[in-house]
Amino acid sequence: MPLQVMESSIRARSGQLEDSADLLVVTPHHIALVAGLSFGATTGGARPHDLPPARFAAVVGAAALRDLPPSADLRDAADRLTRALSTALGRTRHGEARLQVAFALAAVSAARREVWQLGAVGAHWDGGTAGQGVYGLPNQLPSLAAAAQARAVFLHALLARGDAKTAATLRHDDPAQVIIAPLLTAHAALANTTGPFGYGLVDGRPVPDEHLRVHVLPPGPREVCLATGGYPAVLGTLQATERHLEDVLAADPLLTTRFPYVRPQRPGQDGYADRAYVRVRVW
Repeated sequence: MPLQVMESSIRARSGQLEDSADLLVVTPHHIALVAGLSFGATTGGARPHDLPPARFAAVVGAAALRDLPPSADLRDAADRLTRALSTALGRTRHGEARLQVAFALAAVSAARREVWQLGAVGAHWDGGTAGQGVYGLPNQLPSLAAAAQARAVFLHALLARGDAKTAATLRHDDPAQVIIAPLLTAHAALANTTGPFGYGLVDGRPVPDEHLRVHVLPPGPREVCLATGGYPAVLGTLQATERHLEDVLAADPLLTTRFPYVRPQRPGQDGYADRAYVRVRVW
């Protein structure tokens, strides 16, 4: 058994598991997390195959991963996943427009003893970590971090002025969303571009080589932890990773100081985003 799941979790921000756009894929050859994304109003309320758009993208990615050849490298995998999503989107059109969805990926390849990252996902293993920058934000997504910082500046200014605004009221009604909307549109447009603000994502377009992150594991048994962007950091156990998230949200539910993000944790929601975690034993 070259790969073994030691523990895993999938949580939806809404609290309803069927809404989650983060999925776990387990095959004899690969263990992966797929994090689906949709680009705001561009989905226009569509529900392809009666699924939320981001979950639809993740389901397509999960199916393609299950068919991945054992010896595939990340370049081959990214190309196959891109073709799968492009084909699915071609069959599922929203009026005259193509649905604007994508997914990120973190995976372990048994045959290649590699950890893969594509998009805003984190990885941790005994002896190394990858994809975690300041506050746990993936350091390869500066455009998203810029939008989060702009939101933080705007909300801190409102709180400093008073204006009958409190952190609690801003969690219910976040006026910064209108301010950062153009930045989020720009962030989406930068997917699979090169240059200082580009980043990788499976969205139906070719993924540049520079956005494919591959880490070769040292010889011998190893434990690898993968997590999607719903966690501020990836730690060595699910309990520790969840506890860190709880600490962040308890200290900063508006998500403007300890962990600046593009939206708050809304009251009644389970976290600030869908999230998934898996700890894998690689023999």
